Amino acid sequence: MNGFIILILGLILIAICSSWYKRKENSKEHYKDEENELLWDVVYEKKSPLQKIEFLKRDEDNTFVLLLNDEIQVHSNEYKISHNLQCSVPIERYKPKKILILGGGDLIAASFCLKYDFVESVTLVEIDSEVVKFAKENETLRKITQNVSKDKRLSIEIGDAIEYIEKTNEKFDFIIEDVEIDFTTQKSEKNRGKFLKNCLEKCKVYCGSIPDHSIEKDSKIIEHAKWNKDPKFIKLISNSEKNQFLSDLKFDKKDLKLLKALIESSNISICSYDYGDIYGIEAYLLITQN
Repeated sequence: MNGFIILILGLILIAICSSWYKRKENSKEHYKDEENELLWDVVYEKKSPLQKIEFLKRDEDNTFVLLLNDEIQVHSNEYKISHNLQCSVPIERYKPKKILILGGGDLIAASFCLKYDFVESVTLVEIDSEVVKFAKENETLRKITQNVSKDKRLSIEIGDAIEYIEKTNEKFDFIIEDVEIDFTTQKSEKNRGKFLKNCLEKCKVYCGSIPDHSIEKDSKIIEHAKWNKDPKFIKLISNSEKNQFLSDLKFDKKDLKLLKALIESSNISICSYDYGDIYGIEAYLLITQN
């Protein structure tokens, strides 16, 4: 009798372990979208020293997403809008020849820049070599970037973008800032005021992206994004208006004091857009020197 009970318990234990193992294996291959019950195929998953990198695809609606530490960085339904605002709009307006991209290891920003023949060089500084390696090798990213890593005008430097802009003596026509330090484990401390000042001192045109969590929730930036279905940059006129909008982007009083001279001597425009469930509202800060 005791032997029979032991046998039954053993079979139950085997069944439980088998079920757990299958669930574990499935979690490696699929990610469930709770909203519409569709399954994502996990095409790529790797942990670099800085972050977890995942690339998911869904054949049912031809959708893809790049995740860094479980946060969406690129989505097939948003990347054209966001990169048009941050790259194409300033490039077409100011015709820069020499461009610096801080971040942007997925190479999408680089591809948007290098579609213009008058752009002579793009330097991209990305801290995570594994993101760049993936972008160069992944079929989907190679297709949407038109294999931009092969463009001889592109120079990729693996390193800390914050340190790079602080130490470089080079000047650029246009700087695109897309540093996602909030989502990595890198050790650099990003003082936003100092970082922006370093960028503005080394370029004629600057455009930076500001994620949802760095925007005051009761600000005009949020209000603007809610009704702005056709996103456009709005020029800020007075210095008080510039300071207010920068405060709404969570630049503190020390930042504003540090940036005072640059703020007063620059043209500043702001654009915000609501990407909904993809990653909420994102703002774009466009600054040009007078």
